[in-house]
Amino acid sequence: MYARRKLQLQFAKKTFHFIEEEIHRLTGEFKKLKTREIWEYLIPVRNHPLSIDLDLCTKQGFLGVFDITITESGFHNYLYRFLQEPNGLVGEPKPNLGLVEQILKQRNYPFQLMRKFLVLDGEPNEKFALPQVNQSSSFWEKRNWLRWIFPIWGVFSPIYMTVGLLFDLPLIPFLFLINGLLFLNYRKESLLYWKEIKALSTASVRFQKTFLFLSKNRKTTKSMLTNISKLGDSAELLVSPLPHLLLNLIFLWDLWKIQSLIKWKLKFSEDWNRMQNQIIGMDSILPFVNFGYIHPEANFPNLSNQKSLKADSLVHPMLPETNRVFNPLPEMKPGDLMIVTGSNMSGKTTYLRSIAMSLLLAGSGAPVLGKNFEQLDFQIHTLIRSQDSMEDGVSFFYSEVRRLSSIIQNADGSKKIPILFLDEILKGTNSKERFIATREILSVLREKNCIVFLTTHDLKLADIPWAKRFHFTELELDGKMDFDYKIRSGVSTSTNALKILKKEGIPIRSEAE
Repeated sequence: MYARRKLQLQFAKKTFHFIEEEIHRLTGEFKKLKTREIWEYLIPVRNHPLSIDLDLCTKQGFLGVFDITITESGFHNYLYRFLQEPNGLVGEPKPNLGLVEQILKQRNYPFQLMRKFLVLDGEPNEKFALPQVNQSSSFWEKRNWLRWIFPIWGVFSPIYMTVGLLFDLPLIPFLFLINGLLFLNYRKESLLYWKEIKALSTASVRFQKTFLFLSKNRKTTKSMLTNISKLGDSAELLVSPLPHLLLNLIFLWDLWKIQSLIKWKLKFSEDWNRMQNQIIGMDSILPFVNFGYIHPEANFPNLSNQKSLKADSLVHPMLPETNRVFNPLPEMKPGDLMIVTGSNMSGKTTYLRSIAMSLLLAGSGAPVLGKNFEQLDFQIHTLIRSQDSMEDGVSFFYSEVRRLSSIIQNADGSKKIPILFLDEILKGTNSKERFIATREILSVLREKNCIVFLTTHDLKLADIPWAKRFHFTELELDGKMDFDYKIRSGVSTSTNALKILKKEGIPIRSEAE
């Protein structure tokens, strides 16, 4: 009763903490969440262009804020699913993009599902292994003779030793010697089996609620978990070498436990592996389920029949509700170019990131903060924040050129429509060459049927004939700058760089002065 009560209290505390975190996500108080540091992510993830350009791995980035995965494989799959990249696993199944929507339609099921994935002994952001059962076993193949002898010998030895001690029978030291030699023969491999037993037993206890919640046959699942858990309790004796040695010298103890594991595998391995795959798959989409659950106003996108990209309204998912400004996404078809101009801090880059983040959510099977979002089969590329490298001798400009070259090459032969987000590209060169280079790059991307979103302060680029022109601007209220972050048609006619400099106390002389 005490043990059950203790578990109930632990589960209640964990649930309470989870609800607190949900409130922080809902209200946009992301700084109160214990998220990962950038260096704690996998190197390919934190160095991915999308992670860098969209701030995905920062303390308040999407990947950390909405990460509620608990398994190592589920976390890995979640990261790569959001980045629209294969996770590198052999035989990787194609993700079911409709599963998040199916779960969210089941009223209270999403919350119950997320609670069942709580781990009582886990620290924030800690991930746990959920191993797969290896059905093949070569232990008896190498010792086929021992397989048939040990059940008889393992019973005869302790009986003879007991009787021998009572009646002073001979050969007891000889039996110890034989069992000791046998133990030395299988000791190395038996440790590997004990390691497997311990891993499966730990996982069965840690994920018990999850197994039972997702199981269609609770009786079989409970029997599977109980049996491996009991077998795992025996592994505690390995901590003390002397009792472990004595048990093998008397009973051939390891052989009995290996035999029990093999029998358990024959009976339950298929059920375990099936549920293990189900749990990891479900775990990897929990962040997207959670995002949709705390944002019931979000809508699932539709696949466009016209092979176009558009939305009546969109907003960046990481903006607090009080700061959200929804903007439309005009219809964009393969080969289209949108040039967005505007003054500093007016919302140009945030607009590009809002579209990119919405595409990543849509591509992950999650809902989008907006209305009537239509997408096509796409491959997303961004060039918003280039980085130089002193170590590699790469300048800021050359870093951008290499990224652009890679994007253009990847567009060749792609079955998906490349969608590019370019923010003030080629900033590291003079204005004349920048204009010529940007114009030619945009022409090449048009030929490759790419959809391109470009922000720029160079108004000359807005003269490109096939471009769709939009802009953001600032407003003057009582002599002060104010921004409504609303997108407008046409080219921006206002600038505010000098005003911002003066506001910050930097002396700027007028032309007359």
